[in-house]
Amino acid sequence: MARSGRLTEAAKHLDLDQSTVSRRIAQLERSVGQRLFHRDHSGWTPTDSGLRLLIHAESVEAAMEAAREDLLDSNSKLKGSVRVLIPDGFAGYLINPGLAHMCNAFPGLAIELVSSNQHASLSTREFDVAVSIEKPAARAVTVQKLADFEMGAYAAPAYLESNPPIHTVEDLREHQFVWYVEGALAVPTYEALFQAVPNANLTILTNTIAAQVEATQQGLCLGYLPTWIGDSTSELVRVETVDVSMPNSYWLVVPTQFSRLARVRAITRCIVDLVAEHRGLRLATGYADSRATPFR
Repeated sequence: MARSGRLTEAAKHLDLDQSTVSRRIAQLERSVGQRLFHRDHSGWTPTDSGLRLLIHAESVEAAMEAAREDLLDSNSKLKGSVRVLIPDGFAGYLINPGLAHMCNAFPGLAIELVSSNQHASLSTREFDVAVSIEKPAARAVTVQKLADFEMGAYAAPAYLESNPPIHTVEDLREHQFVWYVEGALAVPTYEALFQAVPNANLTILTNTIAAQVEATQQGLCLGYLPTWIGDSTSELVRVETVDVSMPNSYWLVVPTQFSRLARVRAITRCIVDLVAEHRGLRLATGYADSRATPFR
């Protein structure tokens, strides 16, 4: 009921009639001596007491799922879905090209990919695995550094030939950049460009890396891109006459209650493998030598 917010949906999921579900919730409320749901025309929403009980219920659910999956002796027997939240660049240039590997390895899993560049305000009930650009401070999650990378300036060769030469950071003030719209990234990552190039001139603003790459390839402006994306993208060259690189990292995040689930561990292994195989990403210590399974 907490997940669906609708009596009809909860009854359908449980394969029970609506009156039975309603009666059992009422019995549960009497047994704990507290109201667990607000009921109105818009649906059923958990009270504060209901949310506290839900945490324990989900822990029980996760423990039972972990026990069931622990007995599976083959990747092909893993069932269910895994919801993965990933930054748009990580999705478009690493995960999407690796989907065949994931799907072939775990044919029984439904993999839900959701692009998101910010995870600080997300509920842990909204994802099973997340990759974050900043180390999150959220509660009830297990966080491990996944990989290190750098940001750098890129251009189309034709752009460099037809625009003023670049020898110093000061020279970059005569050039224009494509960058994210404000609010598309958490503040530390959004400010990376301006730390590297103070007072950078922005001519195109977007919320995706794909659009930034396209604008840079067309010679409209300079792009400030993760080097693992820029170095592997055709028709782009790194501006090496001036060093404006900035270090950054990816973090692997799993709600603590899901960290023992076999299907979650399986997908995190796939993500680690894809990172390890990409030359431009430096797998974090703990993965690099042993290719350790995350969250075991």
